[in-house]
Amino acid sequence: MKVAVYEGVKSISFEERPIPKAGPGEAVIKIKYCGICGTDMHIYFEGILPPGIVIGHENVGTVVELGLGVDDFKVGDRVVAGPPGNCGKCYYCRHGRPSICVDGFENTNGLRRDGGMAEYMLVGDARQMLFQIPDKISFEDAVLIDTIATAYRGIIQSAFKIGDNVVLTGAGAIGLSVIQFLKMSGARHITVLQRSAIKRELAAKFGADLVLNPDEEGDVLIQKIMDLYNGIGADIAFECAGTPIAFELCLNLVRAGGQVLNLGVTENPASVAPAFLVRRELDIKSSLAYGGEEVEKCLYYLSTGRFNTEGFLSDVIVLDDLVEKGLNRLLTDKSLIKVAVAP
Repeated sequence: MKVAVYEGVKSISFEERPIPKAGPGEAVIKIKYCGICGTDMHIYFEGILPPGIVIGHENVGTVVELGLGVDDFKVGDRVVAGPPGNCGKCYYCRHGRPSICVDGFENTNGLRRDGGMAEYMLVGDARQMLFQIPDKISFEDAVLIDTIATAYRGIIQSAFKIGDNVVLTGAGAIGLSVIQFLKMSGARHITVLQRSAIKRELAAKFGADLVLNPDEEGDVLIQKIMDLYNGIGADIAFECAGTPIAFELCLNLVRAGGQVLNLGVTENPASVAPAFLVRRELDIKSSLAYGGEEVEKCLYYLSTGRFNTEGFLSDVIVLDDLVEKGLNRLLTDKSLIKVAVAP
């Protein structure tokens, strides 16, 4: 089978490897689609993982082999291959925080275990990491589960309440998902800040009440948001852009005593004076990935038509085009929402 191997910063090689075999508790999946995640971008452009791994953790496909003891699935089942792995034994797993499991990265396909930028993928803990895709859900929608479930868990982790005024930065796949869940959960007013015109259109389509281009607003942006929300700012801000500037902006757009929920990922530092946080008693919270319960709920929202994915999947490319039509294009073309690879 053909695989895409991460070799270091801005280096991907394509190799032929044997199709994996399933051991006890494992499963082999024939990959239909593997979504390119923001994490994959950080891996490729910044080198946040050691070389030698087959990347890709947003995986959907069909079961082709099951190991001993895996009785919940059968060959031919269409599955989502997630959530991130966890050991079930460490302090965090035992206290209901499996997303920060001490061995989570080691057990996750595409981070320490070989991922889905390949024709086939071995899933180490099939009973925990595989979820059957309902008949009503297409593979094209199912490959979005990673971003949808990440957004869903972010809201669950946050201090959001019905009737809150919300600011959101970054209307990519996660941001657009957050908007939809906030709308169905009773947000009073949602303002979205996004540079891309296409993404602004989608943000409005999915429920944002006001969509602004921060570059066009310039220096008046902060005061504009303050005036919009009773002179004090939003109750909560969701940072989904993954840039230091966006994070710093969120801190300035929420009211005193409000919260910034950080879903965006960047290795670059943001500047904030501790005294600024203390004077306004701001709460900063982060949310990483998702768990099995979030997957099941998001599959329900998709299967019942309550969650709209129209416009999310920007393109499907072949494995050979991963670098040029995938990673490099996503870096420069900010109108793209989600690009999936069909190995």
